[in-house]
Amino acid sequence: MLKSYIWSVPTRVFHWLFALLILVAFLTDDDDLLTYHAIMGYALLILLGFRFFWGYLGPKYSKFKDFPLGIKNLKAFMHTILSSQQNFIGHNPAASYVMLGMFVVVFMVIATGALTFGIQEGKGVFSFLNDSFFKKMELFEALHEFFANVLIALIAAHLIGIASDKLLHSKHETLQSIFTGYKITQEKSSISLTLLQKFIAFVFFIALLVFLVFNLMQPKNILTASSYKSID
Repeated sequence: MLKSYIWSVPTRVFHWLFALLILVAFLTDDDDLLTYHAIMGYALLILLGFRFFWGYLGPKYSKFKDFPLGIKNLKAFMHTILSSQQNFIGHNPAASYVMLGMFVVVFMVIATGALTFGIQEGKGVFSFLNDSFFKKMELFEALHEFFANVLIALIAAHLIGIASDKLLHSKHETLQSIFTGYKITQEKSSISLTLLQKFIAFVFFIALLVFLVFNLMQPKNILTASSYKSID
């Protein structure tokens, strides 16, 4: 058995920032904290943008084409789930579906959240819809809550998958790999980053950092400002 470098630093940083921002978004889901709730949503959108490019331009195991999708792969995984044999070095089929599902659902949560923020609160980029017939509807708010609940279910599935893998295949060090980047494999399967990949990761990281600093210092901007004029 060999130790292979599977998850690059940008992949691991994305994973933990993604988890952290989702957590903060849930913690700020309060009427008094809606501005910060919206900021977390837009920050997650930047992360999704990075993951989209990373899924095509990133290293092996992070690319979407490396996700072993399909009924055939899923059946093979379920039949050998109790086996100690390692058939998938990167994401396994179940994890692939959960991860892709999370990306799609998070995007839907952000989209419906931004629409709800504009229609119901008259704030943000969709604040102009506050005076439209949409204001009489609670459709987007209901959709926002629905997709948020779906996200919770996917997160639970992800955690269950981690726990089961730790229980059944601890020798592969899958859980540790999201911290260290290394997994135990049967043959050497390490990845390395090209200059272009490092540049893409750096640009998105700086963009996210600048966005968060600016919005936390100037929370009332075009993304969160109210369309209502204050009255003296």
